[in-house]
Amino acid sequence: MRKFTVLLAAIAAAAAVVAVVARRSLRSREDTAWRDAERPGRIMTVDGVGLHYVEQAPPVGGNAPVIVMIHGFGGHTYSYRHQVVDLAQDYRCIAIDLKGFGYSERPEGGDYSLTEQARLVLGAMDALGIDQATLIGQSMGGEVAMRMAEMAPERVERLVLAASVPGKKVPIAPRLPFMRRLVGPISKLVSERAWKRLFYDKDRPDLAQVRAQYLKPARIYGTTRTAWEMWEGIRHDERIDFARLTQPVLILWAEKERILPLPGRSLRWLQAQLPQAVTEHIPASGHMLLEEQPEIVNAAIRRFLDGRLEAAPARVDTVARPA
Repeated sequence: MRKFTVLLAAIAAAAAVVAVVARRSLRSREDTAWRDAERPGRIMTVDGVGLHYVEQAPPVGGNAPVIVMIHGFGGHTYSYRHQVVDLAQDYRCIAIDLKGFGYSERPEGGDYSLTEQARLVLGAMDALGIDQATLIGQSMGGEVAMRMAEMAPERVERLVLAASVPGKKVPIAPRLPFMRRLVGPISKLVSERAWKRLFYDKDRPDLAQVRAQYLKPARIYGTTRTAWEMWEGIRHDERIDFARLTQPVLILWAEKERILPLPGRSLRWLQAQLPQAVTEHIPASGHMLLEEQPEIVNAAIRRFLDGRLEAAPARVDTVARPA
C-alpha cells in the first residue's frame, strides 16, 4: 500500500510539473501595444483601421507600374523582402500587412473576413493614389488577391498566386464561447509543429533567425484575437465568382507543398477555375517558396510581367506529393 501511495504521489507531482511547463510554454507572447511597436514601414488609415506597409520604387522617378504584395496567414511585409528589393528596380512595390497581422492594427470585433481584407487593400490603393496594380498573393493572400480582382477587375492588371489557397468555399464549424481560451495555445502548438514543414530544406541554418522575424509582430496585443475573429469572418465569405477573374494569372507552385491539404488536387482545381493561368513549378521549395527560391521566383514574375509566359500555359502532368 505504501509503495502504491508513493507511486500516486510521484505521478501527481510529475503531472503538476508538466502542467506548469505546458502553461509557461503556451503563455501568450503579447506584451506590446500596437502604437508602441517598432515597425519597418509606415501606417496609413483606411476606414478607421491602421494598416502598415513597406514601399520601395525605382531610383529614377516616373510612373512606374505598381505591384501590391499580400502575405499569407501568419506572415507580414517581411515575407516579401526578397521580392521588394529586386522588383523595385523597375516597379513601384508595396507590401502591405492585412488587418490584424504584422504591424497593422488589431481592432476588437468587426469584420475579419477575407472579403473585408480585400476591400481594405483596395482602400489602401486609393489612399496611395494607385488606380491599377499587379497583385501578388501568397497562401491566404492569394485568396485576398482573387477577391480584389472579383470586386474591382478594372483595378487589377495581373495576378500572381504564390503557393495560394485555391479559394474554395470550405465549411467551417461555428465557434463557441468556451473555444476562445483555446485559440492561443492551439495556434502556438500548430505553429511550432508546422514551422519546418513550410520549407523544402528543413535544416536551413538560418531558420531560427527567420522565424524570429516572423514572430516579432506576434508580441502586439490582439494577435491571438485576430485568429478568433477570422474564424467567424471567413464563415461568411461568399464563393468567389471566378468568371469575373479575366486577368492574366501566374500560379507559382512549390515542388514540396506540405501545408495546403491535397496540394495536387488544389492546384488542378485552381487551374480549372482560371484556364488563362500559367503555372510555374518552383524547384527545391516548400510552401515558403518566396523565401527559399527568391531568384527563381523573381525571374518567373518578371517574365510574366513582360508577357513572356502567356503564350505557353503550363500543363500539369505531375504534381509533387508532400513528403
